[in-house]
Amino acid sequence: MDFTAIRFSGVRKVAKAELQFTHDAIRALECSAGKSEQIFYDKTQRGLALRVTARGAKTFVVIKRVNGTIKRITISKYDSKAKIVSIRDQAAKLIGEIDEIIEREKLDKQSSFVTVESTFEKMMKAKQRITQATREDYRRTFKNYLSSIADVSLGDFDYEDVIELHASITKPVLRANGTMSKERKRAANKALGLLGSIYRFAIVTSRHEGKSLITSNPVEIMREMNIWHEDRRSKIRIEHDKLASFINECIQICNDGPERNVASAFACASAAVLFMLFTGVRPDEVAKIRKAYVNHKMRAIVFPERTKENEQDTLKNGEEFHLMLNDTAYSQVLFSMKHSTSRYVFSGIQLDRLPESVVRDYMMKIGGRIGQHLPRKIARATFISIAESSEIGPYQIKVLCNHDGYGSSVDVTDGYKTMYAHEVRAAAQKVEEKIYQITGCKKNVVCRGQLENFTDIDESRIRKISVHL
Repeated sequence: MDFTAIRFSGVRKVAKAELQFTHDAIRALECSAGKSEQIFYDKTQRGLALRVTARGAKTFVVIKRVNGTIKRITISKYDSKAKIVSIRDQAAKLIGEIDEIIEREKLDKQSSFVTVESTFEKMMKAKQRITQATREDYRRTFKNYLSSIADVSLGDFDYEDVIELHASITKPVLRANGTMSKERKRAANKALGLLGSIYRFAIVTSRHEGKSLITSNPVEIMREMNIWHEDRRSKIRIEHDKLASFINECIQICNDGPERNVASAFACASAAVLFMLFTGVRPDEVAKIRKAYVNHKMRAIVFPERTKENEQDTLKNGEEFHLMLNDTAYSQVLFSMKHSTSRYVFSGIQLDRLPESVVRDYMMKIGGRIGQHLPRKIARATFISIAESSEIGPYQIKVLCNHDGYGSSVDVTDGYKTMYAHEVRAAAQKVEEKIYQITGCKKNVVCRGQLENFTDIDESRIRKISVHL
């Protein structure tokens, strides 16, 4: 018997009609005139009864008083070929389990109110430490990919639904310009990842009378069946034979200015692009650098620990971090600060921050001139690749670009390692030297005449500051 299909109903208290259940006795039973149904009890098995309707339908049921209320559970319709002893065994089993079955139905009823959207909203309210940008990203993902199942009860969503949803989101869609998109693999993984988080939150928080309403996470099937799309980060970098052209065109586009006589953010955008190339910083982190974060005595950017007041301008992990700069990176900071009109090092036109879209468009201009597609993180990828060829150790590279990693590939000993600021700066200078060796570019040109504006470094201080992941 499928317990999940059992339904209960109250039964009026009536005078018991008892008999020894046999096939002959059951066949002879009829509902009394004027009644819609009548209940007959078995003398052998307590709680076993037969429901007989005015139309002649006969059904075996179990009847038991639970917490002052009489409950009735259907066993099966009467079948003249069935063994009465088997019916009695089923009744005995149900009577022993009826409390558990009733509790299960109660939990099922409560769990029906635990929907995808209601749990998501509770989870968002509980996540106090995430940044506003992360919060907006969660909401954007939910709206774009999970809103279609917003009202679905978490208990009604199973493994097959998960697989179907992942496949549905992955499919290409028609763009507004009439072209078809590529398979949306990253979006599918991201959406199902969020759904998995919703389930994990529900398992811990959705309870009724001390019992969990949601006990399993169907998104786990993605890992069990290896359905997740492989996370293929862009493997391309700026090739060595085009790196000099990349740097020169980045500067030349700025010097040429926009095609029309309009205000532009070319100065800050060009400095941001070169800053990423010579530091390996993520594109979204460039715009977070406030002028107050620049420590000229150390030639470093000091990102503070995340607080409610500065959460928009901290790093991905929210921890304090000293980004030690080589000469070229520091020069881009000085150059951009001369053109920035806000409290940020890299600003846009009438905007405090330099938008990523401006940096992307500037990269497209460079790409058009050198004949190479330049995705948003290609400068970071190029920096890391050159750092590896400069015989800089893996941990040093991670510290240089603040990449602590995740998953099974992480070296657990990284948590015990520490570098001093002067060691990190020496590694950054080593990458810088390798770039100039590859390109043959003149350092003073790339540094845009800022070398003469440098102040002395406080060597004693950078030898005391430790930098770690």
